Amino acid sequence: MTDATTKTGNAFMYTIGCQMNVLDTELALATLEGDGLNVVEAANEADVVLVNTCSVREKAEEKAYSWLGRMKVLKRNNPELIIGVLGCMAQKEGKLIFRRAPYVDIVAGTAHFTKIDDYVRQVRATGNRILAVGRDEEVETEKRLKARETRHSAYVAVMRGCDHHCTYCVVPNTRGTESSRALEEIVEECRILVGEGTQEITLLGQNIDSYGKRLRPRRRTLSELLYAVADVPGLRRLRFITSHPSDLKPELFQAFKDLPNLMPYLHFPAQSGSDEVLKRMRRGYTFGRYMDLVAAAREAVPDMGLAGDTIVGFSGETDEDFEKTIELHERTRYQNAYIFMYSERDYTPARDLNLPDDVPHDVKKHRINRLMKLQRQWANEENQKKVGRVLEVFGEGPSRKDPDKQEGRSPQNQVVIVESGRDLKGQFYKAEITAGTDAALYGRLV
Repeated sequence: MTDATTKTGNAFMYTIGCQMNVLDTELALATLEGDGLNVVEAANEADVVLVNTCSVREKAEEKAYSWLGRMKVLKRNNPELIIGVLGCMAQKEGKLIFRRAPYVDIVAGTAHFTKIDDYVRQVRATGNRILAVGRDEEVETEKRLKARETRHSAYVAVMRGCDHHCTYCVVPNTRGTESSRALEEIVEECRILVGEGTQEITLLGQNIDSYGKRLRPRRRTLSELLYAVADVPGLRRLRFITSHPSDLKPELFQAFKDLPNLMPYLHFPAQSGSDEVLKRMRRGYTFGRYMDLVAAAREAVPDMGLAGDTIVGFSGETDEDFEKTIELHERTRYQNAYIFMYSERDYTPARDLNLPDDVPHDVKKHRINRLMKLQRQWANEENQKKVGRVLEVFGEGPSRKDPDKQEGRSPQNQVVIVESGRDLKGQFYKAEITAGTDAALYGRLV
């Protein structure tokens, strides 16, 4: 059959945002592949073009609309082109996207990635636009397992949503409340992935330390999940992200000590070093509590790699508040930190609580430039200390900075670049570190 409802073709998807979005893109593309479409590498080769969006920051939404503007040109030349907007911005903006970009055919929220094949068929059959932003469905994983491309490294979603309602954050609005998958289901997915050749798995959750608290008939914990997944035969490396300091349990550090394939890396966002700012953010901890957890992590695993997130210029942030953030970075010595300038967002508690975006833009810019400069300095100093060490690296293929060299990841999730005349993707190898910058380590094969 080749009628309008079963017509195949090519699909392209552009991803903006976090690792969960990368996984959701994989779910959507696997669904389309299962329906007979071919995945292509360029939008101008496609009959269906999709963007998986992010709403955490205004810049991410602007990026999505800019991309849609380019797709408008393609649709002008090919009126049958189907354009879809998926993910967090779709969930947040809904039909407003149709008003701003009337050439869009599909707007589908965060619970609808595995329905995208149905939506494409409906648009082809009727010509009508599709709006799907309800949250009454759970994201399926089976289609991904049946159609996914075999990879050496894979993401596995273990929970979705967040219950914290930090005042700056739109995630509870776009992703909903916390919902965890059954431990046995996650372990089975990991077994299948490892059986297909995956050697490294990263478990994903917007607030992964809260994993399992609503599971019935038996509650589960992140530590239980880590022990169970780490026991999958053939799994060489296990990671997880992202941790919330107010939910991290002490037994997690014991898991790092007990499990040799649980990598010593913790993405541990502080957001600010000021107790007053943290209180306005509703983060649920203090500077002192955060530093105690950092100390406990490094006592358990001295080589622990720490990454952080920081927001500069949140509502009411004073010079004194900002100095506490500088102090936190200096003491924590993140190997890498994601530093952002605050921008007020719709559908956040900050808007509802009338927390003003009152730090002048030039002050924010000065602060973020200063912090980023210091963070680069401290990261560079820490990486210089690694010169002479031999690290096990998991190859990712040609370096993005220099395709003639090979790039991989250390146990601490740092980029390691080496000279090699062969493709090392998917291989484990030893590298002696010969140099370091704020962003990467450089070495030679040993």
